[in-house]
Amino acid sequence: MKMGSECHQLIRKFYGLQEERIQVYHKFQDGFETYLNTAPNYDFAPYRQLVHDVTQEFQRISSDVIAIKDRLRDELNQVELVKLLENIQDEEKKKLELTAELQVARQVVVDNSEEEHYKQEVTQVKKRLQQTVGRICEHMDDLKFESEDL
Repeated sequence: MKMGSECHQLIRKFYGLQEERIQVYHKFQDGFETYLNTAPNYDFAPYRQLVHDVTQEFQRISSDVIAIKDRLRDELNQVELVKLLENIQDEEKKKLELTAELQVARQVVVDNSEEEHYKQEVTQVKKRLQQTVGRICEHMDDLKFESEDL
């Protein structure tokens, strides 16, 4: 019984970290929108600080997730849960990379609004980002079902 409740506690902590990650993404998106609205003479300093702050928050969350994975693997021998967390972490890394790529693409569109191919790039990156978010949701569902069996 102790092992099951310890696993549930760690998974709840992971869910909390995922919620924090969502809030950081909202902060990142809001800050980017503010930055984008300063075109054409972009106010880069606040955005650069935002990127720094967001990076630190994502690194802290990632470190906390790694600690959870280590406990699940080393102390509780929950290999399947660890694999699911690793899958989520991998997709979250892709999501962050695509989010940055999308921001760059969106700025290029603002700077070159008459160029249609730049708009197509934004659409393509958005599609890849949506697919990545979909995979994260699938892995989260798998984690929910896998952890219910403990």
